Amino acid sequence: MKIVIKIGGHLLSTPMSIVDLDYVRELASVLEDIKRKHEMIIVTGGGSLSRFYIDALRKRGINEALCDLMGIEISRLNALFLSLFIGGPIKIPNTVEDVLDYSSRRKIIVMGGLQPGQSTTTTAAIIAETIKADLLIIATNVEGIYTRDPFKDPSAKKIDEITIDQLKEMFREKEVKAGTYPLIDYMTLRILERAKIPAVVVNGRPPMNIIRAIRGENIGTRIRMK
Repeated sequence: MKIVIKIGGHLLSTPMSIVDLDYVRELASVLEDIKRKHEMIIVTGGGSLSRFYIDALRKRGINEALCDLMGIEISRLNALFLSLFIGGPIKIPNTVEDVLDYSSRRKIIVMGGLQPGQSTTTTAAIIAETIKADLLIIATNVEGIYTRDPFKDPSAKKIDEITIDQLKEMFREKEVKAGTYPLIDYMTLRILERAKIPAVVVNGRPPMNIIRAIRGENIGTRIRMK
């Protein structure tokens, strides 16, 4: 299978540490296992370091487009770190054209964001559409998609399966700012809808959940077209 995996930046780092090395080691082992059977592109988020820089720039009065550029650079730094950690190449794709070029020669690619105004989740969806992926996995720090923000509302319920239209209603009014994109933004949903890409949102801790999602186990939240 061709699989695109979005690794949320908050999985790679924590508020207390730029790099969660124990997690990265465990993730690397899982990715090596996946690589034996599947072609894979990994898209990394910016994490806490990205938010630190963006908050500093915002206080300086820097506009959102340039804050987004800062976030993209940090996501690419995370991608380079993960790529080197798993013995991958030093060259990180900066464009869709790069991805198409590299994918013809590599079984695994790690990359960050592509352009301002676009979350790395949207980037993952675009790449999944570009390579005609069989599955998009969005690995985050919650068990899936909830009826409300589980960090703010303990009564929030996890949703096992949801349609694109239902998600559009849930995320239509979410704020879109550099470093604070929602779990799934509206642009991501539009791309998933037009490309008809199967997608699942899972908790990336432990990384073994990613393999469980590939196997089709009942984990996380499955996104279906209708």
